[in-house]
Amino acid sequence: MKTSKISTRFGMTALLAGCMLGQPVFGASYIVKDGQPQAEIVISAQPPRMVKLAAEELQAGIEKISGARLAVTNAASGTVPVCVYIGQSRHTDSLKISADGLENGAFKIIPGAGSLTLLGRDDDFVPPEPYAHDRADIPRKLKKWDELTGEKWGNPIDQYFNLFKQYNRAVDLWQLDGCGSLNAVHEFLRDLGVRWYMPGELGEYVPKMKDIPLPETARTVHPDFAVRDLHQGIRQFWVADRDEVMWQLRLGLNMGFDLIGPKGHGHGMVPVHSREEVKAAHPEYYAIWGGKRMTASEGKPCLSSTGLFGQHVKYARAVFDIYNLRMVSISPADGYATLCQCELCRDKGSPGRLYSGQMSDYVWGYMDQVARAVNKTHPDHRVSGLVYSTYRLPPEKTGQMSPNLAIYFCQCRANSFDEPEARRKELELRKAWLKKLPSKEVYVYDYYLHATPGRPTEGVPAYFPRIIAEDLRSLKGVSRGEFVEVHRSLDESGYHTLAANHLNLYVTSRLYWNADQDLEGILEEYYDKFYGPAAKEMKAFVEYAEANWKKASRDVAVIDRLMALLDAARKAAGDTVYGKRIEILHNFTRPMRERRAQLELGRKDMPRFRANVCSKADFKLDGRLDEPIWDKHKIIIPLRELKTGSKPQNETYFRALWADDSLYFGLLCLDDDAQNLNIATTRSEDANIWRGDFVEIMLETHSHSFYQFTANPAGALTDTDRKNGAVNTSWNSGAECAAFAGSNFWSLEARVPIAGEGQEELDAMNGVSGRRPSETYPWFFNLCRQRTRTNATERSAFSPTGTDSFQDVLKFGELTVK
Repeated sequence: MKTSKISTRFGMTALLAGCMLGQPVFGASYIVKDGQPQAEIVISAQPPRMVKLAAEELQAGIEKISGARLAVTNAASGTVPVCVYIGQSRHTDSLKISADGLENGAFKIIPGAGSLTLLGRDDDFVPPEPYAHDRADIPRKLKKWDELTGEKWGNPIDQYFNLFKQYNRAVDLWQLDGCGSLNAVHEFLRDLGVRWYMPGELGEYVPKMKDIPLPETARTVHPDFAVRDLHQGIRQFWVADRDEVMWQLRLGLNMGFDLIGPKGHGHGMVPVHSREEVKAAHPEYYAIWGGKRMTASEGKPCLSSTGLFGQHVKYARAVFDIYNLRMVSISPADGYATLCQCELCRDKGSPGRLYSGQMSDYVWGYMDQVARAVNKTHPDHRVSGLVYSTYRLPPEKTGQMSPNLAIYFCQCRANSFDEPEARRKELELRKAWLKKLPSKEVYVYDYYLHATPGRPTEGVPAYFPRIIAEDLRSLKGVSRGEFVEVHRSLDESGYHTLAANHLNLYVTSRLYWNADQDLEGILEEYYDKFYGPAAKEMKAFVEYAEANWKKASRDVAVIDRLMALLDAARKAAGDTVYGKRIEILHNFTRPMRERRAQLELGRKDMPRFRANVCSKADFKLDGRLDEPIWDKHKIIIPLRELKTGSKPQNETYFRALWADDSLYFGLLCLDDDAQNLNIATTRSEDANIWRGDFVEIMLETHSHSFYQFTANPAGALTDTDRKNGAVNTSWNSGAECAAFAGSNFWSLEARVPIAGEGQEELDAMNGVSGRRPSETYPWFFNLCRQRTRTNATERSAFSPTGTDSFQDVLKFGELTVK
C-alpha cells in the first residue's frame, strides 16, 4: 500500500457554499458526536453503480458503529457541519480533487475543513459485444463472432471466462465495475476498527463508539499488486448472495480485466482448435498420442502444424482488433504434458530436463513464435503464457523471449515454500525466467484448495499466513498480481470451507495492498477481535496448525494435539458469538477426526523402507537389474503373502532408490514356471493387464492419496490416479519401465518421476504430486505382486493387507529418503 500526504487546505468559500450555506457554523471535526450525526453523505446526481453502493456501505457501517444514520443526498442540505463526498461529483470538482492516476482500485482519503472526500475510479463496466448475455444467448453470440472473424473459432470472452458470470442481478453490479471509491470507504471503516474476516455478520467485527472524528491526514493509497483475484470457486460473483458479494468486495480485490483481459492466464489456445468444424476440416492441427489424433473434447494441438500456427496468430490479432483487449493468453490447455508423436515433432522434446522441463523448448518455442508474429502488427498489446506443468523451466533453445510476452508462474505457495530448499529452487526459477523476459511482466497463478473434499487435507486446518507474507514480499516489484483458486463447497452445512481458509484469504488480501505490513500485528488483532475471550487459545491452535497441518492427514498425535487446543478454545469462548465462530471450525475438522480413527486402526506397526540417494546417470532401464548401483545399495526387501504375511511359494524381492527427483524401483520376481508367464497384454494402458501376472506400486505422497502403477513381464505399464476411490486411467505420470525374463524369474526396473509438491493443483491430469519424502513428511506405499495360473493365484505384498485387496491405503508402509 503506497500512501502519500496531500495538502488539506481548501477554499473556505467553496466549502461554505457546499455544506453550510445559510446555516450556523458547528464544530466541523466530527462525523458523529455523542451518537448524533454531524455529517451527510454526498454523491453525484447520477452516480456509478459502485458509488451508490459505497454510500450505502458507509451509511450502514457508521450506523453499526455509532447508532447514527447519515443521510445520503446529491446536494448538501446545510443542516450538518460535515459533508462526506463519495466518488467524483461537482463538489469534488470544486475542491479540485480528481481520480487522475488512481489505477487498479487505488483511492484517496482527503479530510478538509468541514469535508471528507473518499474517491477513486468508479467506471461502470460496459460489456463489449459480442458476448453471451446468458447461456441461452451463446448461439447468437457465436454466430456474430463468426461473422466478424470469418473463421470457426471459440470466443475469448465466453470460452472459459463467461462474461455474463461477472454480473450479479441481485445487487445489480458487474464484478468489473470500478471500485476505487468503495475501496476508500472500506479503508475508512477499517481505520475505525471494522474487520470483515468471513461473509455475513458472524464474520465481521464492528467496534462501538459514540464519537467518530474526521481523519487528520490525507492520503493516496495504491496497491502493491494490480491484479488481486481470489477466485471463489462455485461462490463466484454471479451466483453469490449479498453477504457473499459484499465480503468479496470488502477484500479489495481486482480481476484486472483492463490488464489481462478475460482469463488472461491460461487455456488461451483452446478457442483456435476447439470447434467441431475445425476438427473435421483440419485433423493435422491435432497431436498424435498413441497413434491417434487428439481431437476429443477440446483437442490437443500439434505445435509443429504450420496451418495451426497461422490460425493462432490470426486469432490473437482478431481478438485485439474486435475487443481491444490489452492481453490474450496463447497457452495450451491443461493436460498438455506429452510430446506429439508426429514426424514434425520428433526430437523437439527435452527428456533430459526431467518432468518440469521436458516440454519447455517445444511449448515455449511455439509460443515465442506466435508472440513475435503478433508483435509485428500489435506491439502495444501483450500475449501471455503459463509457466506450468512440463514446461515450467525456461526454454534452452530460445534466447530472449518476444518483447510482448508476459508470463504467469503457476505455483502452490502453501505446499512448496515451507522448506528452504524448495523455496530456493522457486526463487531461482523466477530469476531464470526474468533473464529471458524483456517485458518483465509477471503474474502468479496459485491455489488455496486445501479444504477440497477427497484430499488428504480435507478437514485439516491449513493455515499458512507467514508463507503468504514471505512470498508476497518477495514478489513485490516482481509480480503485477495473481489469480488464486479458492475451494468453496456447495453445501457448507457442517463443513464450512472458510472455517480456516478465511484467515489465509484475509492476510493475502491485506498484503496485496501493502506487502510490508506487520503480519504479527495483523494476526494479534485477528485473535483478539475475532475470538475475544478465546484469543490466547486460538493463537496457540493456529500457530500449532501452521507448523504441523501437513502431518495431520497421517499423524494421530498431531490430530490429538489440534483437537485438544481447539477444545480449550471452545471452553474459553463459551456460548458467545466467539464460540459460534470456533464451532464452525470444529465442525470443519470432522473429516480429519474420522481419519484419525482410521489411522489408529490401520497404521500401527506398519513396515518402513528408507531409500538411498543416487544419480539418474547410474541407471539404464532395461529390466536386468545389472547396474552396479543396485549392488552398491544392498537393501533387498522380500514380499510376503498378502493375507497371512507368510513366505510365498514364488518369492519377490525389491529395491528402491531416489535419483534426480525420481523414484527408481527394481523387482526380482522368482517363478518356478517362468517359461509360462501369464502375459495378458503387451500394450501399455490396457485394462487386460490385471488378468495376468503383474506387479503394482502404490504411492501415497504427503499431498495425494494415492497413485497406482501396474507393470507386467512384457514391460506394459498402466498408471492410475486412485484419488478418493476413483480409477482415473486418463491421468499420465510420465513413468517408464522395462522388463526382462530369465530361466526361473522375471525382473522389472521402473522410474517414477516426481513433478513437485503443488502438481495436483498445477495440473491434476499429469505428474505425481509430492516432494521428496522425508522423516518429517514421509510417504506411504505398498509394492505387490500377482502371479496367476489356471488353477491358482498367488498375491504378495511389502505390507500385507490381510485381505484379497492390494488397495488398502491404511496398510501402506512408510517410505522415506535418506
